[in-house]
Amino acid sequence: MRSITRGVVLLAAAATVLTPAAAQASPAVDATGLMGTFGFGRAAVIGAAGLASGAWSAYAVRSGYAGDDLIVSHPARTTPLASETVVYTAAFNEVADPRGECQKVGAAGVAQRAWVSFRCRTGFVPSYTLLVR
Repeated sequence: MRSITRGVVLLAAAATVLTPAAAQASPAVDATGLMGTFGFGRAAVIGAAGLASGAWSAYAVRSGYAGDDLIVSHPARTTPLASETVVYTAAFNEVADPRGECQKVGAAGVAQRAWVSFRCRTGFVPSYTLLVR
């Protein structure tokens, strides 16, 4: 009787260890949320650049009275990426306040958990590049 019980216990333990849990077996679902409202045409530019950089898997633009809403789908991040990733550049000749727009997109991404941290880097001209981790 003891050997049968021991065998059943060992078999159950092996099955538990070798069978993936439900959370491990199912892929992570992307989070979808509003990144913010931007000037007319800017949401599409930011959305396309974020998609190209891999920051999100899909985006949509919804036009309103105050500007364009940017809605993105992305994997929720709780740990920083291994290296900084360039999401987009707010050029001084395309937007009135490139630093403000960069800060707004970066902060919205942290709030939506699209990335853990960000910084806005300026170049020779008053343009700002959004780098995320």
